[in-house]
Amino acid sequence: MPAARPTSRLPSAGARAQRGISLLFALMALVIMGFGAVALTRSVDTGTLIMGNLSFQQDAVMSSSSAAEQAMVWLDANKSGVSLDNDVANKGYYASHVDALDVAGNRTSAAKKLPIVNWDGNCLGMTTATYDTCVIVPFRGADVNGNVVQWVIMRLCDATGPATGGSNLCVRPATSSTTTAKERGELQPGGRLSGAMASPYYRIIVRVQGPRNTTSYTESIVHF
Repeated sequence: MPAARPTSRLPSAGARAQRGISLLFALMALVIMGFGAVALTRSVDTGTLIMGNLSFQQDAVMSSSSAAEQAMVWLDANKSGVSLDNDVANKGYYASHVDALDVAGNRTSAAKKLPIVNWDGNCLGMTTATYDTCVIVPFRGADVNGNVVQWVIMRLCDATGPATGGSNLCVRPATSSTTTAKERGELQPGGRLSGAMASPYYRIIVRVQGPRNTTSYTESIVHF
């Protein structure tokens, strides 16, 4: 009797189909993992960009403090006499306050025109139909940490000229002297001490420009 010959079995259609489905799932997993890797990379890049922008913004704000100190040094050097009674435009100083001044130029519009500061020499690139006036010119101080600093100083008075007497009203703090009132039993605002007037308030507006178009605006109110 002849020996039985081995027979080969061809894979069934079900097995071939199973191998095809496994390949499809593997490809889908690779695609999903690729999307996840791209999303993770973009998330890290976005986080790094945000942290960098915050760092530049904080540096600009800190630089504005040094710029305000530069402006205060100029004020202190010119507070005597009549130096501060009139505008000194080439130093960014104005002896009267401009009402409703739009410091950053983002509130004025054709429907409601407001005065703006000519920070860039081109009225911030705005058309004349969108602002009231653009005559306030800042002074550029010494750069701080590589940041460009500018400022405008305004005396909080209604008009130029002497701040004492007359009809020129100025915002100023009320201080107390050591002189007592004539009548010790008399009731007056502030107690028995007579009121003495300090210098007017000065408004210092500082603009700092740093890397990546970082721009910071700060304001300080000082008096002497």
